[in-house]
Order: sequence, then structure tokens, then C-alpha cells
Amino acid sequence: MKINVHGGHNKLTPGAYSLLDELTEDRKVKDKVIKSLKSEGHTVYDCTDDKGKNEDANLVNIVEKCNAHKVDIDVSIHLNCGRNDKKGDGDTGGVEVYVYDKSKNSPVASAERVAANISKALGIRNRGVKVNPNLYVLRCTNAPAMLIECCFVDDKDDAKYWDADKCARAIAEGIMGKKIEEKKASNIKAVVEYMTEKGVKCYMNVYAKDKLTKCSGHGRYNQTLTIGTDGARNCFLSCKDGQACGKSHCKKKKGTVCHVRNVKDLK
Repeated sequence: MKINVHGGHNKLTPGAYSLLDELTEDRKVKDKVIKSLKSEGHTVYDCTDDKGKNEDANLVNIVEKCNAHKVDIDVSIHLNCGRNDKKGDGDTGGVEVYVYDKSKNSPVASAERVAANISKALGIRNRGVKVNPNLYVLRCTNAPAMLIECCFVDDKDDAKYWDADKCARAIAEGIMGKKIEEKKASNIKAVVEYMTEKGVKCYMNVYAKDKLTKCSGHGRYNQTLTIGTDGARNCFLSCKDGQACGKSHCKKKKGTVCHVRNVKDLK
């Protein structure tokens, strides 16, 4: 997918401010949404405007940026106001998402997923998807658009549950229509090049318990790798192609010392 994303308002024409600051929080969400979508392989354009000197100029600049790209959807991120519940009444204001209309080209299904996801992720009320053809961003962008009011800045109950990271993930998953799989953290910290006893050049993974130290007097080798654990090593004929060589020299006992070079740090 190709997607435009922007945070509403700017420092010259700030949005709602109370228990939460809309400008600060929508930027956090916007940045995280863009990062999440890009990590899933989508093309994303940041159409946030920081130069418009008033509300009208801000909106015009945003729409111009959006319409400069041919995309599948435009996503406008905001925080709401109007609850005036700074003490908390035990009831959240909640999330709502606006669309221009509910025609076949409207992103209603995506908007519904976004609203439901945010409601579930934050534990706040789902106010649903609403039609508003008067909103400039929805009316003037070329691509189908949605405007997300993530929660209420002036509701203590909303502020208590607010989490920009959770909200951003909920939005990204709603746009894509799928969950973002958690990437397992690797304990591989580097890849090194070394020569086997038979003169075969290989690449070997370096793990957290291994020890890399500087060495000298070994010609083109500039580090010493001390194997930190028993068992098979991941050894590759090519670091780029990642093809396992499957030779017996892949097995290195704890304490084995190898002279290595061309360390690629993965940390």
C-alpha cells in the first residue's frame, strides 16, 4: 500500500490542550504509525505541516502535501476535546473516526477497524465511524481519507488510559487489516569472517556469550573469537546469501579460539 499520514496542527496553530497536549501526542502517534507501516513494507509519506501560520494555511499545506502523492489512503491523526471532565467520572470519552461519506470508495472498513482497535488497545469507548463532508482534509484530498480523533484531551479517564505507542499500533493494524507480528530479538551480535582448516572462507555468527578481542601478529586477521558455548555454530558460505555450509567445522567447543576478520557488528 501507499499511504499518506500526518499529525494535525502545528506550533503556530496548536490544537487542543488540557490534561493532554494534542500537538505533542499526535506527533508521537504519527511517527510510530509511519515507522510501523514502513517496517511492514508499505510506502508511507509524512504530510505533516509545521509552517502554516494559521489554521487555514495549515490545512491547505497538509492537503497539498497529500495530493502530491498518488496513494491508497490519507490518514489524519488528532486528539479530541469537549468533554471538560478533568476530575474523572469513571466514563471515558473515547475514540471516533471521521470519513467524507460511506460510498464504495470510502475507507469505512479501515476506519471501523481503527476505531475498534484503539478502543480495545486503550480500554476506552468506541464512538464509531462518523460522516463529516465539511472537514477540509476529508473533502479536498484526492485519495480516500480518514480523520482519527484518538481520545479526549480534557477527559481524565481518557488521559489515564492514554498510550501513544499502543494507539499507533492499533491504527497501523487497522489500516493494514492485520496484526503486526512481534519480531523476536536476536542474540546474534555480530558476523565474522574466518578460514577453515581446509582453507574455506566462511562467515560465523557471534553470540552474546562469545568473546571478541583485538589481536595482532596474525597477518590479515585482526580479532580473536573465543567460543562461549558448546554446540553447533551457524556458519555460512556467504553472509549475504545466508546459505549454511553444513560442514563439520560448524561445531565449535566452548573455549575454541578462532582468528577472524571483517567483523560486521549487528548490535
